[in-house]
Amino acid sequence: MTDATDATDDLQVRLEGSVLHVVFDRPQARNAMTFAMYEGLVAACERADASDDVRAVLLRGAGGRAFVAGTDIAQFAGFDGPRGVAYEKTIDATIERLLAVRVPVVTAIDGACVGGGLAIAAAADVRVAHTSARFGYPIARTLGNTLSARSYALTLRHFGHARTIDMITTARLLDAAEAHTCGFVTRTTDDVDATTAEVLDAILSHAPLTMAAGKEILRRLHAAAGTVDVDDVVAGVYGSEDFARGVAAFTSRGTPDWQGR
Repeated sequence: MTDATDATDDLQVRLEGSVLHVVFDRPQARNAMTFAMYEGLVAACERADASDDVRAVLLRGAGGRAFVAGTDIAQFAGFDGPRGVAYEKTIDATIERLLAVRVPVVTAIDGACVGGGLAIAAAADVRVAHTSARFGYPIARTLGNTLSARSYALTLRHFGHARTIDMITTARLLDAAEAHTCGFVTRTTDDVDATTAEVLDAILSHAPLTMAAGKEILRRLHAAAGTVDVDDVVAGVYGSEDFARGVAAFTSRGTPDWQGR
């Protein structure tokens, strides 16, 4: 059975058999997320939990060049400190909702998985990546913004302190082999479709309550992490002249002249 009733222009949601497919569908922008797409992802999570027909969720980017390349820079126009804090809280809420989905969530990753895309992938349960995939938070080189404490906690859980601070300070991207070595990527492959199908076949043959219990117990064990109050830090970065420079430079394909203020 295929049901595409929830399809929108930029986020396609359809039920195929027992798998709810969620496709980030902005290939011309490397599937960069709009605010509406974040809302659509939350709605897809609600749909997954509301239907006994859904046994797994599959997240994938369209076009083969990227999973999700962060948030669309146009969404940051006119940002200041309070709007930056509100934005990061929206991302936190989206990620928390994805973490709480009762059925296994699988990501099929092609190309770039960076910024908000990395946070989305980190909230999934199983990550299948093409050998050419790349992962990271290059924000110190691009926009000059920051992550929330919750996003840092999730990244720290998967990559450890050393790789997390390395990704932030050097803005380098990890390749699929390194992401697999540190345990973030479950499987690397040259055939994402076939490997993802194998993973989903295994999940659909297993006990739903066992998997749901494992997900929820792990979620609760990690729930306290990232709850520290860092609103002042986030507001200071998003309200800075440097962040405005970063957005302007990224939009014009220029290089930011960082001033540290």
